[in-house]
Amino acid sequence: MRRSAIIRHRVMAVMIAVAVPAAAAIVNGQLDVEFIVLGALTGFAYWYWGPTWPPL
Repeated sequence: MRRSAIIRHRVMAVMIAVAVPAAAAIVNGQLDVEFIVLGALTGFAYWYWGPTWPPL
């Protein structure tokens, strides 16, 4: 993978990890720990498996 693709991939993983708790906070009006954990797990899964696996 090229360096620019690696950087884009990592930035996307961080954006996913931040977007999940941010969306939950906007919808619920409060930020709970489980949404932070869910966002971190989702971002880490995207970082680890990438956009090609698991197929959706």
